[in-house]
Amino acid sequence: MNATRHKITADSERQTANSEWRMANSESRRRTLFRYSLLCIRNSIIVAVLLSTIAGGIGGCGEASPLLNQIASLGGEIAGQRGRVRVLFINNTPYRAVFTFGTYDQTDQDSRPDFGQFGPNDLDVTLDGDAESDVLSLTCARVFSIGSPRLLQLIEANLRDATVIDEAFTEGVEFFDVPSDDDSDADEGGFALAGAAPAFEALLGVDFPCNSLLIIRLKSDDLGPDPFRVDFELVPSESTR
Repeated sequence: MNATRHKITADSERQTANSEWRMANSESRRRTLFRYSLLCIRNSIIVAVLLSTIAGGIGGCGEASPLLNQIASLGGEIAGQRGRVRVLFINNTPYRAVFTFGTYDQTDQDSRPDFGQFGPNDLDVTLDGDAESDVLSLTCARVFSIGSPRLLQLIEANLRDATVIDEAFTEGVEFFDVPSDDDSDADEGGFALAGAAPAFEALLGVDFPCNSLLIIRLKSDDLGPDPFRVDFELVPSESTR
């Protein structure tokens, strides 16, 4: 009788121990699965960020990757040397475009922009309506800009001896209605402001590589918030590094 009672007790203790072991094992599996799920979520987020970075680099001119911009080659054949970037401006509006453009390194406080300007007066280098510029060449840098505050700031701070056209030293692009030689206003030199386009920037490694051709088109924009806009087209070079 006692032996039977001891056997029942032992069996009950074994069942209890087995039950506790199964519960502990189940809890351990749940914790492992939870940690694995967190790891999967984290990895998914990392992959999504990387894909977003790549997509941003392809899309251009919008939310861009600072990393791609900062690690992009400056196009030189030897260390410390820089390549060039060529620029063609096409004015598809009927107005004279007035602006400052150039290249610079945005994280370098001492960056000395390589810049040019199109002015409003006939004695200036001008970009008239329905006309295009020569193909211009600039030193390759981290940013190509048209009338951005940072570009103007760096020119003013680091190129104090540079000759600038004051009327073109403005944010964005301004468009002027220039009277023809037959117009009575021509003798008075009266230029009427037709409107402006916002500043434009393209990033090296994201929107363009060094040694490429940037085609900039200035257009009227009846549907946008501004009356004019800047369009950008990239023509890569076979020699792009």
